[in-house]
Amino acid sequence: MKQGKLGQYLLWRGKPAKIIGESNSPEVIIEMLENKCCPHCNGDLGKNQIHVIVSSPMYQEGAEKIETI
Repeated sequence: MKQGKLGQYLLWRGKPAKIIGESNSPEVIIEMLENKCCPHCNGDLGKNQIHVIVSSPMYQEGAEKIETI
């Protein structure tokens, strides 16, 4: 089973992300490293955040380990 810890970098569904938060339950908050753009005006919408349970299939299938320097 994959585990997620605060401060770790990962690939979330093929895109670089970082775990920026944890809660008392086995949940982590993942923040994408790239800003999201508005599909209409191409304006900056900030970074997308995802709250996910570590033991869920969504996390286990969507998270991939990244080797960092």
